[in-house]
Amino acid sequence: MLMFHSLLLKLHIALGVIALLLFWLPMLSRKGSQLHRKSGRYYGHIMKVVALSGLVMTCLVWFDPIGIKGAGFIVDGQIQQRKLNFFMMLNLFLFLLSLLTWVTIRHATGTLLCKQNRDPLKHWSYQGPVLLLVIVAFYGGWQGFKFGMPLVMVFAGISLVTSFSILTYLHTKTVTNNRWLIEHASAMIGSGIAAYTAFFAFGGRALFEELLTGHWMMLPWLIPSLIGIPATIWFKRRLSQPIRSQA
Repeated sequence: MLMFHSLLLKLHIALGVIALLLFWLPMLSRKGSQLHRKSGRYYGHIMKVVALSGLVMTCLVWFDPIGIKGAGFIVDGQIQQRKLNFFMMLNLFLFLLSLLTWVTIRHATGTLLCKQNRDPLKHWSYQGPVLLLVIVAFYGGWQGFKFGMPLVMVFAGISLVTSFSILTYLHTKTVTNNRWLIEHASAMIGSGIAAYTAFFAFGGRALFEELLTGHWMMLPWLIPSLIGIPATIWFKRRLSQPIRSQA
């Protein structure tokens, strides 16, 4: 199990780095161009593998945390419960990020494929992960409050807003003609927020550990949200303008 986890981690990191760089091609290229379509397609495929590998790894940790982590929790033959609890809290945060990434990137590709016809997106297999994200977000928010981890609470809130936004889109009786485009762009940005947050919170924290200490260490973790959320609002307003002007 440890070897399988290690292999998945290497794949997760390698594809994650590629996705972080590839994210900007569909975002900055001309919409509808060949570069936009191809780079967006590759980004979507890679991010799905990254999200699924993250989900599998966190489930493996829940199943056997001592076997995955090794002797880090054992001191004088005794399991350090406080360290174990903190590690499991981080694992819950990673599971939340991975599930958020899976839901957003699948919604980005799903809305693009279905466009005006939302019926295939109303299937239980599509809505199931969204509803699971609601449950995990509520639980993660409570655990974040219990352990005094505001970052977990912030992303629990982001996950809830994302989930309810998707469910509203699926079940609203009538939507504007370009609503699928708004959903697609918003979900793409959302997947980028989750990916860059995971990078800064774990893989990239060594870049800032000498510059930022204490609670300031959370700043790089929040930067993707501080940039991405306003960008999402701006995209939504910009894409909605033609509809409002015609009305």
